[in-house]
Amino acid sequence: MMAEVSSLDEFADIAPHPEVEIPARLLALCDDRELLDAASALRFKVFANFLKPLVRPLVRHRLKQEVRKIKDRATWHELMVRFIRSALETTTDGFTYSGIDAIPQDKPSVFISNHRDITLDPVLVNYSLWLNGHQTSKIAIGDNLLNMQVGAEFMRINDSFIVVRSARGLKAQYAAMSKTSRYIRHVIDHGQSVWIAQREGRSKDGVDRTDPAVLKMFALAYRDESKDINHMLEKFNLVPTTLTYELDPCAARKAIELAERERTGSYVKSEHEDRDSLVQGIRGYKGRVHVAYGHPMRTGYQDADDLAQAIDEIMMENRQSYPTFRAAKDILEGNAVALEPNRVSDEFSAQWQSLIGRERELLLRQYANQANGSAI
Repeated sequence: MMAEVSSLDEFADIAPHPEVEIPARLLALCDDRELLDAASALRFKVFANFLKPLVRPLVRHRLKQEVRKIKDRATWHELMVRFIRSALETTTDGFTYSGIDAIPQDKPSVFISNHRDITLDPVLVNYSLWLNGHQTSKIAIGDNLLNMQVGAEFMRINDSFIVVRSARGLKAQYAAMSKTSRYIRHVIDHGQSVWIAQREGRSKDGVDRTDPAVLKMFALAYRDESKDINHMLEKFNLVPTTLTYELDPCAARKAIELAERERTGSYVKSEHEDRDSLVQGIRGYKGRVHVAYGHPMRTGYQDADDLAQAIDEIMMENRQSYPTFRAAKDILEGNAVALEPNRVSDEFSAQWQSLIGRERELLLRQYANQANGSAI
């Protein structure tokens, strides 16, 4: 027992908040102005900015009413399930999933996933697991979310752990990666699964490529047993997981960022940009959304690069084909576009027509690259 406590203490700065702290931390969050503004934006949409002084007390009161019902992580998850169901009903034309029956339950899984939305990607994976009687996974989040304190706090309440990517210098970077790998092994050894993005940050160009460094991080925890990348594949189910959104509510934001990086070589986020992206991703209309689970990766790979390529091929094969992807490709190639008149086509047209020049082109490429599976 003492060894386990010591192990948990080692990870206290990156691990999810202990269950016993959840009620108090949630109550404290109810007084956080950033959370109140985000909740107001979700509830009152465009009117929230004009009504902030009036709605904050109402939102705070409502949040505290709900939070006082939360006694542990289980009751917190019940609240989250209600929220997710409501969000899917109001912002999508249907949420589907496939391949979940092929996930073995004899050992934990690491769901290595493409990454489109700041918060929804792992939440939707866990929701589909929960719907099918699977244990939900712990969620890996980048330490960039620490800049948005309320977001980091919320995610750590929601069973997330922090992956430190901002360490300076090779020694510090290796120490951070090693600690993350030990924590992931700690989670797996205790029988729970993990969700992690295939690379740092959201895909902003529509191309999904696995960073071999993520796979090397997994293997680092088993280096004393074997340096062979295949050894870790025997310890857990490594499951390629593909999320496909018919529409990305943040597509224009991503295009603007990419264009700015092209023009100046860098991009500086505004003060509340991550919060606004989080809110827009949740409340924005997404059309159809699908989560596809691949079969767990078997052994037989030469190295992390070889394994990463195999994962990418599975993700590409499992990506859904939506009309918006082909339409974007046709627009870029100057061909006639035939989209069925509906809300999806209206929202898609509004997205790309809201931008001009290079920004418009980069928005269209986000969708077109999902039709091709490679950058155009």
